[in-house]
Amino acid sequence: MQVNNLVRLFNSSRLRISSRTSLPSYQLVANFQTTTQLSDPASTGSALPEKPKRPVNAYLRFLQTVRPSLKAKNPDASPAAISKLAAVQWQMLDSAAKAKHEDEFKKEQAVWLQKNAKYLSQLTDQQREDIRQARSEKSEEKAKREHRKKLKDLGRPKRPLNGFLLYIADRKPKNLSKEENKQQLKLLAQKWAQLSDADKAPYNAQAAEALVKYREEVEKWEEKMIAGDHLDVIRRKHLILPPGSLAAKEAKTKAPK
Repeated sequence: MQVNNLVRLFNSSRLRISSRTSLPSYQLVANFQTTTQLSDPASTGSALPEKPKRPVNAYLRFLQTVRPSLKAKNPDASPAAISKLAAVQWQMLDSAAKAKHEDEFKKEQAVWLQKNAKYLSQLTDQQREDIRQARSEKSEEKAKREHRKKLKDLGRPKRPLNGFLLYIADRKPKNLSKEENKQQLKLLAQKWAQLSDADKAPYNAQAAEALVKYREEVEKWEEKMIAGDHLDVIRRKHLILPPGSLAAKEAKTKAPK
C-alpha cells in the first residue's frame, strides 16, 4: 500500500512538473516535502473577510430534520439510502409543510444576499483574483479525479513500477508509521543513488520488460476504447488510427465500398 502511495506521488501534477528538471527520480523522493496544497487565498498574505454561508434550500432543510429519525429507524442504511427515503417522504409531504420550509429559506436567502453583497464589496482586486485561481484549481483537480476514475472503470492497464520503485518495494520494511515510512523512503533513495549500474541492472531490466508489456496492453486497450467510442480516454497522439491497428482494420472493413 505504501508503495502504491509512492506511485501516486510520482504521478502527481507537482512531481510531473518537478520531473522536468534534470534531477533523477530518487533525488526527487529524497527532496520531496509533503506540503503541496491548492492555492489558498488566505495564505497569500491578504486575509479575506469572513464569507457568509449560503442558506440551504427547502428540500435540504427538510432532509436535515428527518435524517436523524430515518437513521435511527434504519441503522444499517447507507447515506445514499437515507437520502432516497427522505426523498420519498418529501414527495408525500403536504403543500403547507413544504411552504413552511420554502418560506424559511426565502427569509434567510434575503439576509444572505445582503451580507454577500457586502462581502464582495470588501474584496480587493488581488483577493478576487486569488479566489478565481483557487476555484480554477479546484475545478481542474475535480476533472482530473473524474478522468482517473473513468480510466479505472474502463480497465486501463496500470503503469508498472520503474527500477527505483521496484528497489523500494523490495527493500522497504512493512507496516511502518507515516514518519518511519518517510524516513525509509529518503534512506532508500540515498542508497539507490550510491548503487553501481550493475546492482541497479536487475531492477531496471525488470522494469523495462514490464514497460514493454504495459505499452502493448495500453495499445490494445486504446484500440478497444476507439471501437467503443471512448475517445476522451485516448492519448492524443493515438487518436489518428495507426494503419496496422485492430481498430483501423475494423474501420476499413466497415467502410462502404
